Amino acid sequence: MKRIIVISILVIFLGMGISNLGTDATWAEEVTEAEEVTEVTRRGFLGENIFATIGLQSGYITGDTKYHISSYVGATGVESELEFPLGNFFLGLEGALVIKNPENDKQDRARLAIGWLTNVGGDSGTMKDSDWLTDDLDIAGVGSAHPGLDVYSESDSELKAHIVDINFLYNFWPLKTVSIGPMIGYRYQYLDFNISNINQVGYGPYAPGYTTSVSGPVLDYTVKYHIPYYGLNSDFLFRDTLWFNSRVAFTWAFANDRDDHVLRYKLGEASCDGPGVLANINANWEFLPNWLFQVGGEYTHINTDGTQDLSYYGGPFAGFTATVDDEITYSAWIISTYLKYRF
Repeated sequence: MKRIIVISILVIFLGMGISNLGTDATWAEEVTEAEEVTEVTRRGFLGENIFATIGLQSGYITGDTKYHISSYVGATGVESELEFPLGNFFLGLEGALVIKNPENDKQDRARLAIGWLTNVGGDSGTMKDSDWLTDDLDIAGVGSAHPGLDVYSESDSELKAHIVDINFLYNFWPLKTVSIGPMIGYRYQYLDFNISNINQVGYGPYAPGYTTSVSGPVLDYTVKYHIPYYGLNSDFLFRDTLWFNSRVAFTWAFANDRDDHVLRYKLGEASCDGPGVLANINANWEFLPNWLFQVGGEYTHINTDGTQDLSYYGGPFAGFTATVDDEITYSAWIISTYLKYRF
């Protein structure tokens, strides 16, 4: 607007044919200074159309991470699945460097962001452990097997979680109100569970010896996900201060876990990899100049497979080792809000 006013005044003065060169020179310097001031006000902290943002994130995560191991010789075998719950509130921080569309500062031309999340409070829900047998396997020595589910237990779980995500995107504008472009990123997820207070039920011939309750520590479980991803980002400008954002990304993820069954002196360590998908949608509202409020949801599903190495470090089976097939999966929703400031 200031530029338009300055240019209009120039046209008027030139049309009037002002002949005082000294006055003209002084006035021109003032115009140049006014333009420089105008240019500065259009710049972000790092330069023209280049901004930084910092934000506080809060929300809730729900879902689970689990592993499923199996060992078969022909049709004879055993399977076990442990499901660790993700039911926690969390807080996080995000910082970003942004290059804006010169024609619309509500649209990002390019964006490099890094964020960190951690859970608030330890209780994450009920851990579930299920074991199955085939109809011709009798590990209890009771004379007959119980095909299908033979032992099931539930325990209390506490979680310590850290998630770090870094991503970069570059947008194009097929329409004035739509921007779309590729994105790449990397996410690291660290989940550490402490499991205690088991309530276990045995079925069929396993009921007498396997139905029990034990207070205190049961197992410690840690899983680390390395998630490089690539996908598509899109923004839809609804109003000058309201727009929507969505992302869909694909990954080939890597999962490494460690399960210490402290009651049974059994240690399992696994390395798996496999495909996954990440998708989110967000609504953004600029309620004050440079202040942004965002609310949205993200879904992540990862399905990896590999092998687990088992070993007993104590008890009657001390020294026994084995390698079994393993699948490690992660499926979770994150519902969150952001408060961001742009400078």
